[in-house]
Amino acid sequence: MNKLRNYSSVILFAFIALTFNACKKDPKPEVPEEEIGKTELTFLEVEREVHGDHYHYNVIPEAQPLTIAFDSKGLPPVGTHAHLTEGKTYKLSLKSYDFANREMQQEFVDKHDIHQAFILGAPVGTLTYVYADRDKDNKKVNVGVTGYLTVDKHTEKGFTFRYVLRHLNTGVKANITAENWNDENFATKFSGANDLDLKFELHPVEEDGHAH
Repeated sequence: MNKLRNYSSVILFAFIALTFNACKKDPKPEVPEEEIGKTELTFLEVEREVHGDHYHYNVIPEAQPLTIAFDSKGLPPVGTHAHLTEGKTYKLSLKSYDFANREMQQEFVDKHDIHQAFILGAPVGTLTYVYADRDKDNKKVNVGVTGYLTVDKHTEKGFTFRYVLRHLNTGVKANITAENWNDENFATKFSGANDLDLKFELHPVEEDGHAH
């Protein structure tokens, strides 16, 4: 009788285990809210005005934005090719969304101690970049969600413009200055991982050259 009771208990336990495992089988995957979905880089021409040892950047009412869209893999549409004009300055803005289509670029600014953008790929002397982010207390911080890009000279052909938003390891940000904005060795010098690595073909043209 005891053997029969024990055998029945084993059968019952096995049934419960199978039922429990069946309930767990193929659960609906959850998409992490912090994962980045689509992103956009927007270039909007502004007027750069000298003020002592720095510049002020003024809105040009008639300026039209140029927006490059990237999918969740950081890829632009096939064949994307943009032109910016020599001698002009552009406000460069990042807009980023999570997989629930909620904007999240402010999170990078709020966590400015572990985020930094690098602008790469341009021939030496072609571009100048200035960080222009402000934290919740309106204090200037260097992140690269917002900045000003000046085209110092045109190039005969285009190049791959690369925007990298780096998620830095703790304490690394203290070693980065505004002058590191185009540091090609960022990956080895500033440890961390890339939140974004966006690339597209950019051609700085002469003022009377063809438009984008």
